[in-house]
Amino acid sequence: MRYFNVDHLGNYYLITRANELVKYDASGQWVGNHRQQVLGPLEMADVSNPMQLLLFYPEFSTLLQLDNMLYTTNRFALSDVNQGSRSLLCRSFDNNFWLYDERAFRLRKLALDMRSVVQGEWLQNHFDGALKPSYLLEYNEQLYLADPGRGILVFDLYGRYKRLLPIKGIARFDIDGDYLYWVKDGFVYRYHLQNLTEEKCNYPGASGIRQIRVNSQGHYLLTQDALLHYRQNVR
Repeated sequence: MRYFNVDHLGNYYLITRANELVKYDASGQWVGNHRQQVLGPLEMADVSNPMQLLLFYPEFSTLLQLDNMLYTTNRFALSDVNQGSRSLLCRSFDNNFWLYDERAFRLRKLALDMRSVVQGEWLQNHFDGALKPSYLLEYNEQLYLADPGRGILVFDLYGRYKRLLPIKGIARFDIDGDYLYWVKDGFVYRYHLQNLTEEKCNYPGASGIRQIRVNSQGHYLLTQDALLHYRQNVR
């Protein structure tokens, strides 16, 4: 598999190298799968609303909406909003979605009918050269954008730049409470968003870690051999 995601009900979703989305319930039972043959690579599966999944296919600038059984319920053409090839998506708290628009060099919040809800500020005022973002996440009324060469950029919910977390080389991450988690060289690290301190985490029995996801159900680790679930926060 390429990577995975977990919703707040404990269902987990695998994205395979064949760009197939496979869903399992919290007990590990197979629920269903979804595969598109014509839309190119599946870049993102946002499962923050388990009844309304969002799948992003950047090659064809297409966003699919699925129900909890992985049936397509809607399809949106992002070419209508003139975004660039390095666009990123994530769901917002109000079931709209955030888009990093490479051409406009700003964050934009769109409704599912492609209406613009928020136009973020022009980021050229803060950064020289183009951003090369890899991941976008809304958490606790802030937006976090990973640019591996710069760090993690933090924005408010109006798309205004606030600060830079100096953690470079991160392609994907997750946030739980005051901590931001990521994987490097097979180990999990976390960064305290208030104290600005970094530490290495210990997960007994886990080695060769490739990805971490965290939510109210615990910590989920994708290793070279398995998908592991730790129900308590590991220090």
